[in-house]
Amino acid sequence: MELRQLEQFLAVVDHGGLGRAAERLYLSQPTVSGSIKALERELKVELFHRTARRLVPTSAGRQLVPLARRVLDDVVAVQDAMRSAREVGGGVLTVMCTPDMSGEAVASWAGGFTRAYPAVRLDISEVGSRHELVAAVADGRAELGFTLAPDELRGDLDFIELGVQRLLLVRPPGPGAPGAGARRVPLAGIGDLPLARRQVTRNEEDAVQAALAAHGVDPTTGATVPSRSAQLAFVLRSGFQAFLPLRMCAAALDAGAEVVETDPLIESPFGVVHRAGELAPAAQQFVTDVRSALRAWFDAIEAGRESGLGLVDAVAAAREAAF
Repeated sequence: MELRQLEQFLAVVDHGGLGRAAERLYLSQPTVSGSIKALERELKVELFHRTARRLVPTSAGRQLVPLARRVLDDVVAVQDAMRSAREVGGGVLTVMCTPDMSGEAVASWAGGFTRAYPAVRLDISEVGSRHELVAAVADGRAELGFTLAPDELRGDLDFIELGVQRLLLVRPPGPGAPGAGARRVPLAGIGDLPLARRQVTRNEEDAVQAALAAHGVDPTTGATVPSRSAQLAFVLRSGFQAFLPLRMCAAALDAGAEVVETDPLIESPFGVVHRAGELAPAAQQFVTDVRSALRAWFDAIEAGRESGLGLVDAVAAAREAAF
């Protein structure tokens, strides 16, 4: 049985005869007649009483009518769904983040996409580690996973690098640490204020810990917290210090914290993990728009630095230009 046979059968029912059905379908009358006879032979029933003027559905034909309509409606639904899959038309895009690439950061980069494609619902969530994120992307629970670049990646996944995360030292204002009021200090001279540190799992490297250890710094840990926002809260309310990414540092400046560039900077590449192969159109467009937003942000910072600003002041200037 072919879909065209059901389509032609319904056309004969709806238009009361072969001639009108053929005209409606832009086919010859013998073509439609042959299709109906072939369908009857396959189903082993007569579908029409053949009168002098028209074809009238038999009992079997009347039973077939709603079934045939349902089949064709389902085909149309499948075609519509696949059209949406080929185009950025609607549906849900699942995005997962790790604490070092928070959902708040991803949401701030997604404005261009959500304005251009309001019919696509973004489902952004966070997991506790890169290991969990990679597993979620691999088994289909997330289409895109934003994270720092993994050291190794399983063969059924790909990674798209989007930029380099730079961390600045954020601490409460005042004279409590060496270099207070300075915009730049040596990494080895960050002082002895307790650190609010982000939690990492045993199979993940803490970039901050590795950098400090390499420069002979063994800081006191005042708190270990699950998110960047919690780190900032400890800086503002408990007098701790923390290493935070550039966009969080702009918010920290607004909140009255002191932001310091270290020498050297703590830097890590970041991007998107996805299942190997071509991305769906909505996912591809989302990555493209996020890349564009990040490029504008990084370009604004670099423009500030080229004009003579330090990194902290360039971040502040770029945020004012963006918002």
